[in-house]
Amino acid sequence: MKNTMTEERAQPLPPSGRCEDRTGVPFAVVIDDEEAICRLLERTLAGLGVESSSHQTAKPALAAVEQSRPQIVFLDIALKQSDAIDVIKGLGEKHYSGIVQLMSGGTLQLLEAVQRIGARHGLLLRPPLQKPFRVEAIREAIVGAGLDTGTRAQTS
Repeated sequence: MKNTMTEERAQPLPPSGRCEDRTGVPFAVVIDDEEAICRLLERTLAGLGVESSSHQTAKPALAAVEQSRPQIVFLDIALKQSDAIDVIKGLGEKHYSGIVQLMSGGTLQLLEAVQRIGARHGLLLRPPLQKPFRVEAIREAIVGAGLDTGTRAQTS
């Protein structure tokens, strides 16, 4: 089974009609210091009918969350110029009520520790995505968050 992040195509999402924002289009914020990961997530999310913005550091990401109130935040816990814990604390301070999807190439123990910190800050965290992840894992995160729109992902 292929375990790369670039070449797989996600299957169509089942229709559910669940969209939470005023425009009827789900929105995600991606926080990852790797530009290639941000582009991959943005492209995959767009193919799934989810609009998104991506950020490589905490401050602009938290500002985007406060302004846009996304339904899901994809957060890499190993940010080079920012601390993911600061992002988690900031989300808690802003009373963010959406879903946080942690991602990392680090150890499972580290992911679990960050997940516990997020839970202490009142955040709703999905099971972490271990890098490298398959594009299908992004689809599963969106379906699990109830943000499926019935659109087919385009990742090429």
